[in-house]
Amino acid sequence: MTDETLDTLRAFQARMDRMPSRRAELIAEAREAGHTWQQIGDALGMSHAGAMKAARTK
Repeated sequence: MTDETLDTLRAFQARMDRMPSRRAELIAEAREAGHTWQQIGDALGMSHAGAMKAARTK
């Protein structure tokens, strides 16, 4: 691996580390817009209970 490859890998990991928080933010926005837990779960490819759990992941 080159240094550039490692830098790219580090940047990718940093984005991945932020994903649960960002997903929770987007779920909150969807709820504020009036979407149901089932609709949100469907959009995420999970159950409504999974969406509720994902909303608590920050």
